[in-house]
Amino acid sequence: MIKTDEKFLEDRLEMFEAHGWLDFIEDIKNLEEGIGNLDNINSEQDLWFTKGQLRLINFILSLENATNLALEELQDGNST
Repeated sequence: MIKTDEKFLEDRLEMFEAHGWLDFIEDIKNLEEGIGNLDNINSEQDLWFTKGQLRLINFILSLENATNLALEELQDGNST
């Protein structure tokens, strides 16, 4: 089955309402707080590793907002 872009985005928004997703986001927020402690960075390698972790965390935490924006843009484009 091939999904349309709109169906893909709608399915993703539905996922964001699931209890498991909400629990996952809480875990990610807790992880972000722990990573934000610069005392744990002892080397340049640690710094780059932490930067990568924070990028991934920011991606996950912004996914719902980005999905809403993408769906709005798609729907606005389909209405013209």
